[in-house]
Formats: sequence, structure tokens, C-alpha cells
Amino acid sequence: MGNRKSFDHNALNRLRTEVERYVSLNLSSPADFIFLSDRLREEGHGYVSPTTLKRVWGYIADKGEDYIPSNYTLRSLCGLLGFKDWPQYCQDTASIQSAEYTGQFVETRFLPQDIEISLFWPPNRNIRLRHIKPSLFEVIENENSRLHIGDVVECGCFTQHAPAFFRVFRRNVEPLSYIAGSAQGVLFVVHSDSP
Repeated sequence: MGNRKSFDHNALNRLRTEVERYVSLNLSSPADFIFLSDRLREEGHGYVSPTTLKRVWGYIADKGEDYIPSNYTLRSLCGLLGFKDWPQYCQDTASIQSAEYTGQFVETRFLPQDIEISLFWPPNRNIRLRHIKPSLFEVIENENSRLHIGDVVECGCFTQHAPAFFRVFRRNVEPLSYIAGSAQGVLFVVHSDSP
């Protein structure tokens, strides 16, 4: 996988952290890596063996401490977060640093019941949500996202130009995590004309 000297190990650390946040799991046991391998395949990002994932996370070090994952493995993991490939992930996340945010946001617990909110993010994805209980929304419209109409999602805050993190509740499926706009953030519109 490319030149060892130019490989961005800090980006790999970020990727591991974001993948763990995405799947709501601290990867620390053999079963966790089997779970992630299955999740990658189920979400259409190809097969990456649990053993390879253990190497990426440093759970096993049979390839040495400076192990660099293959392009295929990196592309699969980046795809899970909504990125096209490893170069795009590195480029889009390199400038992200901790900072105080003073832009527009809304705490969902203060939204009136039944109000609707639309979220938009690249490429061509948007959803419309109806507030049903404090911090809980029903998906009522969906275009090109992995959410389904009828899903119930939990989100405590929507922030302009930042990713939206959801806990998703779907019939007959274990609750799962979903990130909207992981690469460039989302834009949201609260519809004041909602019923």
C-alpha cells in the first residue's frame, strides 16, 4: 500500500475511531471484528476478513507494528463512512481539528412535536423527519440515503455543516448507528409550516 514514509498514520487512527463510532462498538474482542467484517459486507463494501481488521486495529501484530492496510481494505472502511476511497478520506478529514463552534444548531428536545425537518448532504442525499417524541424522529421521506421510510431515528442536535449522528430503530433489526454527511456535513431546514 504505497510508500511507508508517506502513509498517514494519524488519518488511520482517525479512521479507526470514526468506524468504531459509526458501528457503536469499541473493537476489542474477536467477536467485534467478526461483527465489523459482516457489517462491511452487509452494507455493500466488500469482504474484509476479521483477521485483516484485527491487524488494522493492532489487535494482532503478526505483520509488524508499522502494518499498512491494503488499498482495498482502506477503501472498504472509508466507504462505510461515506467516502469514495482512502485519498478522499485523508483529504476531507486532514483539516478537521477541535474547535469551538458558533454556527447554527438546534437541540432536538426543544422542537415541538410533529414539526418536520429536512436534512441535505452530498451526493444528492436528503431525508425529511417528523418529530414524534423528544429527540426521536420518524423518517417520512428519503432520497438516496440508507435510511428507510418508517425508520425511527434518535438525534440530540442538528448542526449546520457538521455530520449528523443517529441511532436508528428499524422493525426486526437491532438498533444501529448512522452518520449523515460524514464527509462535508449536512444542511438542515426546520419547516415552520409543519402541521
